[in-house]
Amino acid sequence: MKKIVILPAALAIALSAHPQVNSPAPDGYRIRGELMYRDTNYQGAIDQLTSAANSLSTGLAKEESDYITSLSYLQSGLIAEAREALEKFVSEYPASPHRLNARMAIADCDFYEGNYKKALSLYRAIDQSGLDLASQENYEYRTAYCRMMLDDYEKALQGFRALQDSSRYGAASRFYQGYIYYAQGAYAEAKKYFSGVNTRTEPGNRAPYYLTQIAYIDRDYEKAAELAKTHMNDIPEYKSEMQRIAGESLYNLGNEEAAMPYIAEYTGDVTNPKPSAMYILGVSQYKDDDYEAAIYTLQPVTKCDDAMGQSAYLYIGQSYLQLGNLNAALLALEKAYRMDYDKNVQETAFYNYAVAKAEGGKTPFGSSVTMFEDFLKRYPDSRYAPEVEEYLVTGYMTDNNYEKALESIQKIRRPSAKILTAKQRVLYTLGTRDLASGRVSRAITRFTEAKSLASQSKAIATECDLWLGDCYYRQGEYQRATRAYNDYLKASKASDANRPLAYYDRGYALFAEKRYGDARADFERVVKTPGNLDEQVIADTYNRLGDCHYYQSDFNSASANYDRAYSLNPEAGDYALFQKAMMKGLVKNHRGKIESLDDMMERYPSSGLVPAAMLEKAESYVSLNRPGDATVVYEALVKRYPTTSQGRNGYLQLAITQLAQGNTEKAIQSYQTVIRNYPTSEEARVASDDLKRLMADEGRLNEFSRFIASVPNAPKFETSELDELTFHAAERTYLNDKSKTTRLKDYITQYPGGRYETQALTYLSQSALESGNPAEALKYATMLTDRYPDSEAAEDALAIKGSVEYDLGNGEAALATFKRLESRASASRNIVTARLGILRVSRDMNRHSDVIDIADKLLKSTAIGTAQKNEIIYSKAYALSRSGRGDEAVKEWEKLAKNTDDLYGAKSAYYLGQHYFDTGATKKAKSAVEKLIDSNTPHSYWLARGYILLSDICKRQGSDFEATEYLKSLKENYPGNEKDIFNMIDERLK
Repeated sequence: MKKIVILPAALAIALSAHPQVNSPAPDGYRIRGELMYRDTNYQGAIDQLTSAANSLSTGLAKEESDYITSLSYLQSGLIAEAREALEKFVSEYPASPHRLNARMAIADCDFYEGNYKKALSLYRAIDQSGLDLASQENYEYRTAYCRMMLDDYEKALQGFRALQDSSRYGAASRFYQGYIYYAQGAYAEAKKYFSGVNTRTEPGNRAPYYLTQIAYIDRDYEKAAELAKTHMNDIPEYKSEMQRIAGESLYNLGNEEAAMPYIAEYTGDVTNPKPSAMYILGVSQYKDDDYEAAIYTLQPVTKCDDAMGQSAYLYIGQSYLQLGNLNAALLALEKAYRMDYDKNVQETAFYNYAVAKAEGGKTPFGSSVTMFEDFLKRYPDSRYAPEVEEYLVTGYMTDNNYEKALESIQKIRRPSAKILTAKQRVLYTLGTRDLASGRVSRAITRFTEAKSLASQSKAIATECDLWLGDCYYRQGEYQRATRAYNDYLKASKASDANRPLAYYDRGYALFAEKRYGDARADFERVVKTPGNLDEQVIADTYNRLGDCHYYQSDFNSASANYDRAYSLNPEAGDYALFQKAMMKGLVKNHRGKIESLDDMMERYPSSGLVPAAMLEKAESYVSLNRPGDATVVYEALVKRYPTTSQGRNGYLQLAITQLAQGNTEKAIQSYQTVIRNYPTSEEARVASDDLKRLMADEGRLNEFSRFIASVPNAPKFETSELDELTFHAAERTYLNDKSKTTRLKDYITQYPGGRYETQALTYLSQSALESGNPAEALKYATMLTDRYPDSEAAEDALAIKGSVEYDLGNGEAALATFKRLESRASASRNIVTARLGILRVSRDMNRHSDVIDIADKLLKSTAIGTAQKNEIIYSKAYALSRSGRGDEAVKEWEKLAKNTDDLYGAKSAYYLGQHYFDTGATKKAKSAVEKLIDSNTPHSYWLARGYILLSDICKRQGSDFEATEYLKSLKENYPGNEKDIFNMIDERLK
């Protein structure tokens, strides 16, 4: 059944009154469309008029139809269609009486789309006087509104004032005048206008919202709260803000209980709550002991650079204190102290900062000393001043920047006893760090000054003597070292933990003085009462005891001690086994010596002592009158190790053995091989001398002369007296003052290829290196290795050359030099230098398998020192971690990380934490990096890396505030200038 439609009477009369209203002809569609437009049925108008459009091709009816269609599109909100139709209309009907209104309607399109700048431009291009009164009011209202939206408030006000008496726009104009005054901050004027508008219609119904805001701004919190509660639900889009104002107003009136429901609902409803509301909520959470929630809520408030932001930092800091997170508390409290808005907040923040610092809290390179001094300058009469003065003293000790701490102490005119005690501790710590970094002279100065403050702490002064002994020993001043150790042993108690170490160190100093009996007595004390010394040190002590007995010709006792050394540290037992074999030889047990040497070489095939062992083995065969066996060993030696001094010496001994066997021609050939292959070596000089006598006895001196002349760089025996005198004069000048090398340089210029050129070049390269001139050191070392590649001095020159090439970043050249040194090194120290160089270059080139192989060889040597050993273990661990053997790396890193004063201990501590972080063991990572930070390591770069890692850990654990503040603090305080540190910080702060 069809639905019956009953038209309103007025509309039915209107439609029936027009004779063509129901006509199916084009005019019927047009008339129906126009009537629908007047009745605001714009979609119906569009339907009717577009149906008529195809038939109304020309004439007034067509023009009227197109115009009303365009307006219908506009009134329907079809802006794009309206714009197209209107622009077409203006173009097709340039003389139409509707043209001005059509242009007005085009501007309206931009107005409705919010393109106020363009709309205003189009409106201003219209002659307003040509519009009817209604259109003029529209024009005035819309241009005023555009100007208001474009912040042209003065002209907007003029436009709205002109419409105050308009029946259509009067109410709206008064509202917008009020809004403009509100936007300009003229709240009294705004209030007058808002109070007089009709609040039952748009836009006047928004006036209560602005009146509420004005009351809040005027701090009329009672009025604001009343208005907010009354009109909270008037307009949905304003509800959240009205909740905020209600809550904050009640809070400011002291009615926190009534305020919190509004604040809680507001902060839960909006995406970005205002800081003031978050502050109130956060403080409430703090008071309710919900510290974690308070920290989370107050974090956004800290972005406010005002008193509220300062207070938020204070509450966050206090929350972290309550949670026991001292480091995070320091970060927040320092921020609160550095902001100058509220003195009371500043003082309270500082006091809490001092408490946290005293309890062990740390910030990235933050100087508590500087902060304490600043506080006392700014607040000398503060109630906290007496306590701060005490914290100032302890601050010197807890701050990691000891240089700055010392500077601060030096500025105090009349230091108290506590300050002097702090100064002594700072000097002592700086001395240990200087020595660890190779600044021996500076370390001596520090320790001497710290010792002068013995009245503050006798214990520290006594420890300084032990360190001074180490310093003098490193400088080769063994007598002064012995005296320093004596001072320590006299002043220290029998129960002091470092007494065994002092006897060990003094034993070395006495040994260097060749006081073997006294040295032996000290080493015997060490093995009898080792204290906390580890087994490797004890094993080394037994080796030195063996050496002392050896030098005193007590070979059996020496052998017994070498046995003990080997049993304690078999991994590095090559020296002990070698020396034990030597003792057998000294008591004429040559067969036993040979057996022991074979055992040593089998156990340690890569030992640097193998060439020496082969040489000794051959000599033992000679002693047993087995020249054939000796010859076999000599030949094997010169084949396997031809470039070592033992290899070259092997040729000499082979020649001597061949002579003893009556093989003169073979002996001559052996001597000639040394001279021909290693003409610049000392062995070639000896071979040349022996060969000259041998061939003279044979009556073959002319043949000898021809041979010598045929070998480039062969030894020359005619050393002029002037050559010798010039060199020795230059040498004496240099040895008296090692900075004076001019005469040595003159010597190598005047006597190129002179008898003493190798020694002169050695002095020059060493002097240049020690004086900080690596380029010159490289120059002289290269001259020596090029001119005298076979000399014994070339080994040390290769060590210098490789080290300088490495330091200058020329890794490939350094690697080649170190490998060359390894192949020809005779002394254990040079083998260690070569392999350590290979390890470093390989590590830098990420050749991890090579690093692991060379590290294993090095760790079997007794010639490596503690610092070198730490670097080797670290490098091996790093290579293991990069080779997928992380568990093995962790074991090594954990050992080294116990001592972060050492560079490789600090690096190990960092990489241990990073490894745990990368493998998802976040808690272990945090524990590892916190130990690094708490250790007060002097290695700033690795400490900074530790803080960056800690930031990453905090981020992963959801502690965004800590993560960000660590980075900000690090960026502000880091004393270094390494770009990668700042790049890592900036990347994370994006």
